[in-house]
Amino acid sequence: MAGFELFVDDNYHYMDEQSRVRAGSFVSYEEALSKAKAIVDKFLESSYQPGMTSDELFQTYAGFGEDPFIVPAGEPSFSAWDYARERCAGLCRDEDAVASVLRYPDWPPELAGFGAVLFACLGREDLGADERKALEAFLQAIENYPNAMPLPNRWYWLRLERASKARLARGEDEPAFTIYLRPDRFELYVNGVLPAAVGWEVRFRGSGRRDRRAGDATAALEAMRQAALQPAFILRASGG
Repeated sequence: MAGFELFVDDNYHYMDEQSRVRAGSFVSYEEALSKAKAIVDKFLESSYQPGMTSDELFQTYAGFGEDPFIVPAGEPSFSAWDYARERCAGLCRDEDAVASVLRYPDWPPELAGFGAVLFACLGREDLGADERKALEAFLQAIENYPNAMPLPNRWYWLRLERASKARLARGEDEPAFTIYLRPDRFELYVNGVLPAAVGWEVRFRGSGRRDRRAGDATAALEAMRQAALQPAFILRASGG
């Protein structure tokens, strides 16, 4: 006779009982507990990527993972979230050990062209007060690196884009440059401008195993500098 029921909620649909599924009935609490842990393990192991910190992996779980629970509760009590935190610490132990280690004593040399982009943007005649403040925050961050990064859970954002109705009608990407400066990394995305799309992510701390370097960042930053000199490119920015 089954004495324990296992149900699974979806973290992406938190508090939505319509998304709840029944995962099985079990004679013993130990069997139900083993299955509940296996559900969490499966998600974490499939979501884990080399270079992830335990916090990054847990945030992925908290946003999109599965939250199994047992009815009635038994001993030892089981919390899927507590178990996930424990497993994340184990899976990401190596990266956590170096997560605070600064990889670059100065602003990364491969991103040196970003300063010229900022000066070109600051020279625009159509620059608004909010955009100027944001660009100055960017400039302070790189001039005083690593001591002027955005605060935790904040980021600076800069985008130059030129929308073309003809290109959009053909389903082509609009020419655009986008940069994010986060507390721990720099991200650069370019589409519709260079022969190949550019996607760069440089981590300031840790092992660097999650760096992503697709395309030529030097050429992309120079193209962005030139775009900043053209009124046809709309500038948007936030930060500070």
